[in-house]
Amino acid sequence: MPDFRYVGLEPVMTPNLGVAATALGLGAGVSVAMSCFDAHHALFAGVLASTLSAFALRGAGTPPAPRAGSARMAIVPWGVLVEKDEAPRILRWAAVRRIEVEAPSDEDERSLRPWGFWGRPPASRVAIQTDHDRFVGETRHGVVPLERLVAHVEAWAVEQSMPLALDLGLREHAPPLDPTEPACEPLIGAARDWLETAAAVVDLGLPPAGYRRTCAQAPTPHAVDVLRRILRDRTRRDEGRADPRAFAAVVAAEIHATDLAADLVALTESPHPIVAAVARQAARRLGAARAHTGTVEEIGPFLSEIDRARLEAWT
Repeated sequence: MPDFRYVGLEPVMTPNLGVAATALGLGAGVSVAMSCFDAHHALFAGVLASTLSAFALRGAGTPPAPRAGSARMAIVPWGVLVEKDEAPRILRWAAVRRIEVEAPSDEDERSLRPWGFWGRPPASRVAIQTDHDRFVGETRHGVVPLERLVAHVEAWAVEQSMPLALDLGLREHAPPLDPTEPACEPLIGAARDWLETAAAVVDLGLPPAGYRRTCAQAPTPHAVDVLRRILRDRTRRDEGRADPRAFAAVVAAEIHATDLAADLVALTESPHPIVAAVARQAARRLGAARAHTGTVEEIGPFLSEIDRARLEAWT
């Protein structure tokens, strides 16, 4: 499971060497002019002049340009958003072949702040490699720990590609959802239909409801235990085996199992965008705060418009 919600990256800019050269030249000129008086004071005056000149000239000269191959990006639990001039790129984890993260060394940090206070802060530089492109960006607010991203990107791609189940997987498996089709309407409909069957009474220990309805849709301790085991399952599934967690999230919300709100919040950063989005809406229905769940809009680029609309209507 990703341990981050959003990592923003900016293009890598070429340094404005003209400003630095001008500042150093001014400092050297002051040192030479002062050397006839006192060498120690001349050196100090030169350093001070260079520093003040650098501050004064920071906005002067040609604006720095992005290096070739660099881009503004956002790394989120479901992939990478690349901002390009022609059109934004949405990279799911399956499209990412390799991620490289380079953090500055102590020597790099000293070189970035030559006077102890002047210069930009150290940054993590990240390279995203696809089959055909390589995008590079760097953080603007310090070094960001992304070790889990590098170590688990392949596992997240596998999890993201898993088909979604239309049952809890406790009995003979129903055919999974077609991954090329909208998922939320079939998921919600299948869960509601299943809750009207005798299988729901048996599998979740739901109390019978009597005339016209098979079961009363209210949580029982057994139902909470069964659904919690499914929602917390992080084992890697065999290829082709369907993932029942989104179905379980819908069932939890439909039977008002508020004890499962925390388990649903833990799923909101799942690499699978449908699982994460359904978990967010289900947790909100059970009373979890928006600050803990996030919003479906955050996952929007990785969802179809049909799925987004269906989840927003599922209240």
